[in-house]
Amino acid sequence: MRKTEYVLVAAFALSLANLSSAGETAEAARPPARGPGGAMVTASAPALVPVTIPREAKPPVQTTIAEKIGAEGIEAFRSGNFEGAREAYLRVLKIEPDNLPALVNLGSTEYRLGNSKEGERLLRRSLQIQPDNATAWLNLGIIYLERDEPMHSLAAIAQAVAQDPNDAVARNYLGVAAGRNRWFDAAESELRRSVELQPDYADAHFNLAVFCLERDPPAVELARRHYQKALELGAAPDRLIEKALK
Repeated sequence: MRKTEYVLVAAFALSLANLSSAGETAEAARPPARGPGGAMVTASAPALVPVTIPREAKPPVQTTIAEKIGAEGIEAFRSGNFEGAREAYLRVLKIEPDNLPALVNLGSTEYRLGNSKEGERLLRRSLQIQPDNATAWLNLGIIYLERDEPMHSLAAIAQAVAQDPNDAVARNYLGVAAGRNRWFDAAESELRRSVELQPDYADAHFNLAVFCLERDPPAVELARRHYQKALELGAAPDRLIEKALK
């Protein structure tokens, strides 16, 4: 699928989401998560953008300070110290209120702290500054997935893939979002592309196993191969999938 087509899909999905945003219509348009016997697809933590600040944006001393604090935030995030990461990114934003990496990373941090509304606000603010930021679109889509807003998640993640078609993680999430919207052929297609781009991506193999079992009839042997590969790559065993594979 070409970049233009992804943008059209995103716009179409967003228009459907807006149409189904209230009352009974929204409830009827919200499909459950799919998986064999209720197994859930997996999801990694949101990505972080590198701390890169345009040298011409601020005097050198301020840029250096912002970069140093931002790097501290990334280190704290990766170690699981999300409160420390939040503090660091807020300090960066005091120096540079429109610092794009700090806005995106703070949005990811708020999401990990359970503050999805604040995470959404920060990511949307970052997209006002740079509308083609693939990481911001992906993280926004992940928030919508968590909140069970499948059309909004599909629209956001399709934008991420449009901006970076070779991102295996974004392709994996686009497959998940398509599946949540019951577009199972599209889901499998995106997940296959994800493992083509990154053959050792355990989540994508796991999710492919899930959707292969959703076929009618189920593609059991293909599902088994992808599930076994996911296990070899470190994915946790899933009792419901193993039951479906017997």
